[in-house]
Amino acid sequence: MRIVTYHPRAQVGDGGITTSVRRLSSAWARAGVDAAIAYDGRDGRRRDADGVEWIAVPHHGHRRARRPWRLRRALAGADLVVVNSAWSPSNVVAGAAARRAGVPYVLAPRGAYDPLILARRRALKRVWWWLFERRLVRSAAGVHVFFEEQRSDLAALGHTGPVIVAPNGVEVPDGPRWDGGSGGYLVFLGRFDPEHKGLDLLLHAMARLPSERRPRLRLHGPDWRGGKDQVRALVRHLHLDDVTVADAVYGDDKWQTLVRSRGLVYPSRWEGFGNSLAEAAALGVPTLATPYPLARFLGRGGGCLVVDADPGALARGLEQLGRPEAAEIGRRAAEIVTTELSWDAVARRWLEGVERLRS
Repeated sequence: MRIVTYHPRAQVGDGGITTSVRRLSSAWARAGVDAAIAYDGRDGRRRDADGVEWIAVPHHGHRRARRPWRLRRALAGADLVVVNSAWSPSNVVAGAAARRAGVPYVLAPRGAYDPLILARRRALKRVWWWLFERRLVRSAAGVHVFFEEQRSDLAALGHTGPVIVAPNGVEVPDGPRWDGGSGGYLVFLGRFDPEHKGLDLLLHAMARLPSERRPRLRLHGPDWRGGKDQVRALVRHLHLDDVTVADAVYGDDKWQTLVRSRGLVYPSRWEGFGNSLAEAAALGVPTLATPYPLARFLGRGGGCLVVDADPGALARGLEQLGRPEAAEIGRRAAEIVTTELSWDAVARRWLEGVERLRS
């Protein structure tokens, strides 16, 4: 079976979707699938060390409006196409190309149909839905969700067709594991989108704690539409000398930041998956998160401290995360990730779902 995954930014950065596309395709290749990734580029074809074929597809347009040109050529011989993300002009073109080529496609919105995401720029999304997205969804052979509970997001859009249920995978390097919190700080890793990531909730939670009980907190991530400056302003307004607003960390710097922390805090108002939480869990780092699907999944097995998305609940959670018994949360999290969220296990879940679509 040949699966072509289309993601324009598959060779750019180490963002969540980019990393997932690469890891899942490699896991499919290990399982015997003829796996390929079609991306925005002009440098021809190559085959990487993991046996995944990379297909450069010319794109035109500006930034977020870039669209593939001659994508149909990349789909030659494919049994299935996987189209990632949502609300994207490039996806609309990709879906149309797959339909013209007679190749079934699975749409992997990666949480982008969450009701809270739909509420953002609601009027624009409503127009886009009726003009473009509705056909993209309804013409798909199936839609991918991370967890069963996310079926309701699709049902709210009127989609009751086939669904593939498979979580994201997690892969961390051999060696580093939580060292008990030698750095003495709590950490957040993610982009500086204060509303989405709940950073305002987290900072107000910190302000509720007496200064003598307030943990040191480091916020690491890339800026998003001026969000980092908004966070800095709120830190100053709340007089939070214990909070550091810092650059994003990648590679070994990221792993070392996690393993030396006392715990990871992930206060999102909504989340498709949340790779930072999954990676921290894989390392055995104690975690605190708001009740989105991955956090609830880990929490049911004792692998995450899950609290409501409000400052009071987060303040209480911050205190709990600093206690010695929080180490057990990290230990349970590492067990859950190892057994259920490895990329090979996720690839098997995906392929089982694909076989059900084809039967």
